[in-house]
Amino acid sequence: MTESTELVPTPDERPVSEAGSLARKMSRAVVEMAAYYERTGMSTSQAATFARALAEDTARVMETPPDQISWSTLGRLAEHEPETAEAAWGRILAAAQDELASGHRAADAVEADATPWERARFLQVREAFLVDWQPRGGIEASLVETLAMAHMAQRHWMARLTVLSTTEARREGREIERRGEWESPTVGAAAAIDQAAAMVDRFNRLFSRTLRDLRDLRRSMPPVVVQHANQVNLAQAQVNVGQAETPHDVPSGGGRPGRAATPPAVRPPPPRGRPRPAAGPLE
Repeated sequence: MTESTELVPTPDERPVSEAGSLARKMSRAVVEMAAYYERTGMSTSQAATFARALAEDTARVMETPPDQISWSTLGRLAEHEPETAEAAWGRILAAAQDELASGHRAADAVEADATPWERARFLQVREAFLVDWQPRGGIEASLVETLAMAHMAQRHWMARLTVLSTTEARREGREIERRGEWESPTVGAAAAIDQAAAMVDRFNRLFSRTLRDLRDLRRSMPPVVVQHANQVNLAQAQVNVGQAETPHDVPSGGGRPGRAATPPAVRPPPPRGRPRPAAGPLE
């Protein structure tokens, strides 16, 4: 079966490179679907027909959550209804942008099966860091999100370390009351406490390293030099830059008319140190 890449027409507003990449992904998905049908006993022509036919998933593509739309669905839809496939891909892009801007993509990286309360806690920490740093661009925003992720992960392992160490301490207290002597902790409990402590330290170092990288990035940005401007807008504030007037008349006592007087030389202050002793009278 020959693979076809002419599934999506190239729109004017999208780069040709993206359209080609999308077409290859969708075409490969359709080919893999046809190969699956062939393995079930269908002929090549039947498999190709079934792989390219519209189905329930293509009919509901505009209502399907964007993260659940497959390349196969887009590929079959693009062959029959290219405008609908284009709109579906636009929905996917918009949803991905919203997920990135809202911080939910970063939250997914540090949550296994979090509750709505835990998700809200992470988003509030992220928002506080963003307000504090005011990132300028995607790289700084990514570093700030890494700060939030490292902070939340460190808090998670700190809570686990507290529970493990407190539980072990209580167990030891009960053993002392019951037996009158202290019993060393088990290997499993000690290993769990050491692991939690190591994870706390690891995420603390990640936080510190990310913070240092963010500061270095801020220092490496070149200064902005504005020349020959009467008004400059800086952070929603207007700054009026005045030009110094060139004196045309020189005060009496020096210089030629029409040229600015040369300021007197300024002597540097004497070096600090112990004062020299006063010279005595000459004999």
